[in-house]
Amino acid sequence: MSGTLLLISRVPEDMAFATSVAQTCGLTLRSLPDATQVGEIVSSESVAAMICDTSTEELYRSLEASIQNSVGLFSDRISANAIHFLSSKDLESVKYLVESPLFGHFVLRNYDDPVVAGQHYGRIVKATLSERAFGLERLLAPGTKIQNVKLKVSTQKQQAVEAIKNFLLQAKFQTRMASVIANAVDELLMNAIFDAPVDAIGKHTLNTTPRTHSFPLDGPNAVEMNIGFDGQYVAISAVDHFGSIDKAKLLAHVSKIYTEEEYRVKTTVAGAGIGLATVFRSGGSFFFVSESRVRTEVTVFFKRTESFRLFKDQFRFISTQFYF
Repeated sequence: MSGTLLLISRVPEDMAFATSVAQTCGLTLRSLPDATQVGEIVSSESVAAMICDTSTEELYRSLEASIQNSVGLFSDRISANAIHFLSSKDLESVKYLVESPLFGHFVLRNYDDPVVAGQHYGRIVKATLSERAFGLERLLAPGTKIQNVKLKVSTQKQQAVEAIKNFLLQAKFQTRMASVIANAVDELLMNAIFDAPVDAIGKHTLNTTPRTHSFPLDGPNAVEMNIGFDGQYVAISAVDHFGSIDKAKLLAHVSKIYTEEEYRVKTTVAGAGIGLATVFRSGGSFFFVSESRVRTEVTVFFKRTESFRLFKDQFRFISTQFYF
């Protein structure tokens, strides 16, 4: 793989992170202290991806203005799939990013080790630069064994979640960590089984179906789960064959802080999807890949840590890759 990774940041740790990302992707790193030249560069040069410090709205608006004043926000010279926002603040505090037409990826700058974090995230960036970013095997360390499970009926979900929990305990994740990850997998599978199915005009067909209802998962309703552990990170993906995920609604769910009452009420309704916000705040990272009306693959990542405090506060990100 070749091309340029453009870093826009004055933070030393970001340079270490971006250097590691570039090495993992096989890209050439170019660094800028601010966004004033970004528009000029993307208008005249080929930039494979950019990582930009957007911790404040002022920093983000500078990036947006530079692009708008040169090629325009919706130019074929710029793609949200290739822009990675860096922030020291969590997603609910940077609504200007969630609402941005440039939103593709969000990285929370809580590196334990920026080089190690860059190696991990570099595999995400590398996947986004391929023709299609599907496939769990490319998101973990090379040679990691991936297990595939095809669910046959909707009620098999709980068995799959329990199997994941047992797998994690055998991999030496603490019981509390294993429970958090199992809950995350439960959320992903519920979304794939009940939220994803739509008819020919895009109307959801199962989102109000009781989640205890049993029905076959075959044909277009087929759902599968993949899991891998590379010694540092465990990654679990849920796959459906509808490609119906809505980016705006997804980001609204993940970036909102829900009160206990809202969570209690809304999780009784299939399709709410608000558990994703809880997963992210519990230490999980997400990679959403969706090809419209073809396939959606949602992967959650967790790092095995020595303590639950480190587990909850680990490096994390939300990446989205949409194909139309």
